[in-house]
Amino acid sequence: MRFWNDSSYNVWRCLGLAGLMVAIFGATADLRAETVETESAPTSFTELLAGFNETTGLEARFEEEKYLALLAVPLRSSGRLYFEPPSTLLRRVEKPRPQDVLIADHHVRISDGDGRGVQTIDLASRAEVRPLIESMIWIFTGDLESLQRTYRIDYQRISPAVGEDEGQGDRNGDGDAIGAGERWQVRLIPRNAPLSQLVSELRVSGRGREADTMELRETSGDRTLTRIIDPNPQRRFDSTERRELFGFGPTSR
Repeated sequence: MRFWNDSSYNVWRCLGLAGLMVAIFGATADLRAETVETESAPTSFTELLAGFNETTGLEARFEEEKYLALLAVPLRSSGRLYFEPPSTLLRRVEKPRPQDVLIADHHVRISDGDGRGVQTIDLASRAEVRPLIESMIWIFTGDLESLQRTYRIDYQRISPAVGEDEGQGDRNGDGDAIGAGERWQVRLIPRNAPLSQLVSELRVSGRGREADTMELRETSGDRTLTRIIDPNPQRRFDSTERRELFGFGPTSR
């Protein structure tokens, strides 16, 4: 059973929210492989959030699989993500069918690869997806209070010997796992409708300070798995790139 109409559901699918969300989490990725291999996971979700103010921008590749109850095989897509702080993000699907999803100034712009078939959505009129979009900004700006108001948060440091999906580990009084581990995982579980009617949980995992995988689980039983590849968290966009990627003119910001 779905709790939203067909129009809302199509918006939900087009947004590729799992890919957008993990782009924000991946924005502070450390590109030095030797550092990622040895760096301890943040000791708490608060510490994880604290690093996000350091990024200048992000470019990364993504690969995504959507598992739908009605299909025997997942729907696969791939492309690139571009993020400019504090809240402008472009998800460019390259395969199987070109599509751009741009989030900027509290609006979502969806277009096909050649710029035709443009649809613009005012997030103020989309209560079913607005909290999830806003939560990306809260994560990047370290707004723990808003996140806690919207989600139940379960952050864990995970021992490599135990494995990401098996070991829960000991916890301290704040619900944070005790003991160092290379990998970490955070689960964001919506508290209230309408988001709780759409999403059962968001699960992001990574190594060191880098997020590399996200799984979005819907109440319908469908789920989306997104992997971030070759992230550049120090990307800077010049005026030409900002205009071509995000549609910003020289005086628009």
